[in-house]
Amino acid sequence: MAKHFAVIGSPIEHSKSPAIHEAAYRVLDLDWTYSKAEVSLATFETFILENTFDGLSVTMPLKEAAFGSAYSACPQSIRVGAANTLLKTHDGWLAYNTDIFGISKALDTVTFESVLILGSGATARNAVVAVSEIEPKAKISIQGRNTAKADLLVSWAQGIGIGVETVSSPSAINEFDLVVSTIPPLSETNDWFTGRPRGTLLDVAYSPWPSALARKWLESGSNVVNGLEMLIWQAIGQLRIFRNGSVAESFENEEKLAEAMRSAANSES
Repeated sequence: MAKHFAVIGSPIEHSKSPAIHEAAYRVLDLDWTYSKAEVSLATFETFILENTFDGLSVTMPLKEAAFGSAYSACPQSIRVGAANTLLKTHDGWLAYNTDIFGISKALDTVTFESVLILGSGATARNAVVAVSEIEPKAKISIQGRNTAKADLLVSWAQGIGIGVETVSSPSAINEFDLVVSTIPPLSETNDWFTGRPRGTLLDVAYSPWPSALARKWLESGSNVVNGLEMLIWQAIGQLRIFRNGSVAESFENEEKLAEAMRSAANSES
């Protein structure tokens, strides 16, 4: 049966989500379509009421609003107070969070005991939960230019039972096994960080690539995980929900599916 999906957010023009979802539909032989729509916080409520899509991928700055619009939400969405996936039902929208799943899959081959998360927004909350689930004993720290927001993130994490602290040293990136950056790809980082990183960087930014921060890692010869991996795996989580109603039920040969999606994303560059 034909179904119609879309990614919404602002800005949305350069989103790779249509390319990777449509590549997956071809592999899975699904008669589905996927588009994108520029939707701001000011227009979100009207869009949600008037659109005819079967499901939505939600990006910034709408993830908290998406969570608030749903009549029911998955435990991960409730835990972080944000959703990146909406599924339409007869009763209204169901909210899901596959960003945590995407971060976890992107870090599949990375081992760590200490983590620094850069930023203090919704994606940083997802990262806190993801790394704490991968390695419950890991030391987790937060660094952000907005110290008030960083402090709120620490309080939130402690409130759900995850120990987190803030750091402010420009050399902090040199001290951790893993750094997860949730900051915009074009952010200037030369005056924020100093020294030579020793650990792995997961930069959730993927366009343009490499980001200013990823260049610092690449120049030092350290390991970098492209944010495209998170994008692809959170999308696979969404596909599971759109097809099966649950992120827990996987497709056969998802590595082949992921490779087709990577190829489609790279062809968009």
